[in-house]
Amino acid sequence: MVWQFLGVVGKAVIQVAKEVVKSVFPKPVIPIDRFTTDNSVLVERRDEIQLAQLKLQYLQQAENREFQGRQLEISHQRAKDLQEKAHNFEFEMAILSQERDKELQTKAQAFQARQSEIVYERAKELQEKAQNFQAEMAKLSQEKAKELQEFIQRAEDARLQKNLDFQQWRLEQEKALQLQILELNHQFQRELVTYQRQTSLKVVEEQKRLENSPVWLVAADILNSHPENEIMPLRVFFAPPKVQFERFANAANATQSFPDIELTVAEGLRQFFRNYSTQGRQLDFLAGAWVSKTFHSEASIKALFGVLKSEPTLVLESEVDGDYLNFRIAYWGLNWSKYRYDPIISRLPYRDILYEAAKTRARKWQETRSKLINAGVSSEEVDKVYGADNAKNLLILQLEERFKQAGIDSGDLELDYTITKKDFEELCQFLIIYHCLFAGLVADEYFLFQYNLTPLLPQLLPELTQNVPDTEAVKEMIEAVVLYYQNVYQALEIQRSSLVPELNLELAQSLANLPKKTWAKGRIIDSMKAWLKLRELFQPDEFEDLLKAVEAVLKIADLAYVEKLNQCLVAVGENISLSVKDACYNRGMNRCRQEEYEAAIKDFDQAIEMNSNWAEAFYNRGLAYGKLAEYHKAIEDYTMALEINYDWADVYNNRGNAYYKLGDYEKAIADYDAAIKINPELTAAIKNRDITQGVWDELKRQQKQEEERKINWENFTLAQTITAHSDYLRTVLISPDGKTIFSGSDDKTIKIWELITGNEISTLTGHTGYIHSLATSPDGKTLFSASGDNTIRIWHWGNGVQLCTLNGHSSWVYALAISPDGQKLVSGGNDNQIIMWQSNSGQLIRAQTGHSDAIFTLAITPDGKMLVSGSNDKTIKIWELSSGRHIRTLTGHSKTVYAVAINPDGQTLYSGGADSTIKIWQLNTGNELCTLRGHSSVVRSLVISSDGKTLISGSDDNKIKIWELSTGKEICTLTGHSGNVFSLAISPDQRTLVSGSSDKTIRIWRVV
Repeated sequence: MVWQFLGVVGKAVIQVAKEVVKSVFPKPVIPIDRFTTDNSVLVERRDEIQLAQLKLQYLQQAENREFQGRQLEISHQRAKDLQEKAHNFEFEMAILSQERDKELQTKAQAFQARQSEIVYERAKELQEKAQNFQAEMAKLSQEKAKELQEFIQRAEDARLQKNLDFQQWRLEQEKALQLQILELNHQFQRELVTYQRQTSLKVVEEQKRLENSPVWLVAADILNSHPENEIMPLRVFFAPPKVQFERFANAANATQSFPDIELTVAEGLRQFFRNYSTQGRQLDFLAGAWVSKTFHSEASIKALFGVLKSEPTLVLESEVDGDYLNFRIAYWGLNWSKYRYDPIISRLPYRDILYEAAKTRARKWQETRSKLINAGVSSEEVDKVYGADNAKNLLILQLEERFKQAGIDSGDLELDYTITKKDFEELCQFLIIYHCLFAGLVADEYFLFQYNLTPLLPQLLPELTQNVPDTEAVKEMIEAVVLYYQNVYQALEIQRSSLVPELNLELAQSLANLPKKTWAKGRIIDSMKAWLKLRELFQPDEFEDLLKAVEAVLKIADLAYVEKLNQCLVAVGENISLSVKDACYNRGMNRCRQEEYEAAIKDFDQAIEMNSNWAEAFYNRGLAYGKLAEYHKAIEDYTMALEINYDWADVYNNRGNAYYKLGDYEKAIADYDAAIKINPELTAAIKNRDITQGVWDELKRQQKQEEERKINWENFTLAQTITAHSDYLRTVLISPDGKTIFSGSDDKTIKIWELITGNEISTLTGHTGYIHSLATSPDGKTLFSASGDNTIRIWHWGNGVQLCTLNGHSSWVYALAISPDGQKLVSGGNDNQIIMWQSNSGQLIRAQTGHSDAIFTLAITPDGKMLVSGSNDKTIKIWELSSGRHIRTLTGHSKTVYAVAINPDGQTLYSGGADSTIKIWQLNTGNELCTLRGHSSVVRSLVISSDGKTLISGSDDNKIKIWELSTGKEICTLTGHSGNVFSLAISPDQRTLVSGSSDKTIRIWRVV
């Protein structure tokens, strides 16, 4: 069979594939001669490309270092944070234990000194506190353990998200840089071509004088051509074999009747190259130019390269050596410094190919002869009239087969078959196939590496081999071609790793035109593995597992890749396709199941961006927002889901839940009703509606009660005046239960009064200086006093027992503040110090400085995290209570700051000073929001209503003013004091106001 020789072609393709990797990226030629000095622009271009390549290498190394550094930093930070939290937890536990032990010890000592009738009661209280302490310890341990676990999860989520974001950024940067290098290389090559053309034209002019070959005239024309298109054509020279027909003694007919091999093969190439030109891959076929009596083989290639090194060139060269044919190709790309010259097929027995064609005709004639004889024609007439050379060839074939059966090698015999035009046509067809095959391989290599264009040969192979009857030989040849491309793409991955996944898919699309789909499927697998490798993800071996691995991490940025991947899957007959939209949605669902709600929301975001009418995506993103307590966003998503699908009970139910969380019970009930109307069996909606209705009814009842007892601040009137002390009354305080008034005076006494009647209960003495400030424990049983005698005293005011005296300040103590949990007492004074004490033991915890003058006022935020101080240095300072760390300083008052107060919501700070103003600040930023003006003298005292809507101020102008905080407007002014209003206190029910003044009186104001 003639076509058995295609096996030789396949082996040649495999051999070339092994060599192609070594030369796919040759260094471009940079001429160094007298013309170089005029080529500074090209040198700059070369430097740009080298710089870009170094930039890519540096960027990749830097990104890897940054990625590793980030991972190490995150790991170190995570370990450090965990260690710090564990340490803080142990420290807090130790402090709590120590504090409780000391508290128990102090209480026990106090009990022994107290009256015997309360021993049993105190013992019982002590037992309860111990139990409470143990419960608090257990709760704290559980909370800390949960906090540590949440922190670990947050750190891990942050690390994974940073890794994904970084990988995506790295891929985009790498891909852009590789394309930039490719573009710079294109510009450089084109400019270098222009330079080399000028040089080569001078050489051609000299060669023309030799007049050895017309190829020099063609070279001159090529160099003088200046194609406008961006893609430079590949020049193809054809040196055909010169078969001597007279060598075949038994050739039928005259020699001139045989086909001209050069013309036939050239026409076959011409038709083949037309497919490339129509696909934007210009091949400049130069048939008939290769005629020379002086130069051939290596010499001619070297000479041609010397002239056309600036032009991408392919030479298809064949020669006849006796009964054998040799085929070589020479190739160089844009500005290669060295050409590639490969012997492709050596000593191909073309006589055997012709004889095999003659044998095939003889076998066919044998079948025809039998049919003629069966039709009644005699064998003699058949052989004489119809047989011609076929009859002779059949006799030789039968003789050869008998010799073969007898063990005689036909190669040792002269069996001269008669060769006809048809046999030469078979030879020409064989030559056309392998010339087109290797021309296509080289052309694909050129356009792929130079311009990123997909190989075209795989699409053309079916048509090229459609007349070959030996399908097994065609299959072997195509497998060799596939191996060739596989090696080329492996080499390409070194330089353009970011582009390889898409390029592999494009190759798969080309290979899908071939009968064996596994060739294309292999490239699909390579593409997906390269895609996963770029993202530093595991690459499974099984096809289905690969698809799942890719689908699991798809994002909206991968739409173009997935579209091409799906086209390839269809082309190879796979009944599966990937959907970025579905991948994002399903990943979001999985993350919701794993309680990774923030990551899930990002996935749903992408799904919705790709399909804005996807009700399920809106619904599930709403559920995720709900889990994060972002109820407004959840409601927006539920609403969008209902606009798309209005008849969805679960959405109404969950939107009702979101409204419920926001306290919008009326809308919640409306949604529950809508859900029940759609699905009367939806028990969750029925239960939620009943609960919400109950809550709303109770809220309306409370609102009604609140409305009934709503305070009208304008109705505050003076109810009672108590002449309380013999000197200035500096401070007043109301007990937490709203039943008792405490007052401190310059007469060095503390008096205790019954709020309802104004009757004096008792007097506490012991201080030797003015009483400047008072504070009580949250349970109201312990009283703290600060004095001008530089001390703080702790009292059990119920029986008048002084528990201890705190010494730590070196001058007058002006201000006190107690933490919300009652564990810490803070004091400030004339020595510019702030001191923190253990309130139950009086132990000094920490002394800190920061103000440059006396501290007159202190306040602690409701959450117990921050301390605020006001000073004679005109500033307000904010501190971290637990550590004493200074957070920020507020400046705005032009004189001493005498009073600070914090809104119950912990967001807003109020200050009053000697500049007669009240300033309002945003606590977490320190921004000044506004200034209230109305007093004509020093503002001494500030208190806030429990709802945080009303501010009350006392001043040296003898007036008390009440302010509406939402507008900053003054509601009313209370007058009655004849001296400075030093201190104010408001009862827990907000209906009684107590003021203390330099007129030595306490005035009690009540809402009428």
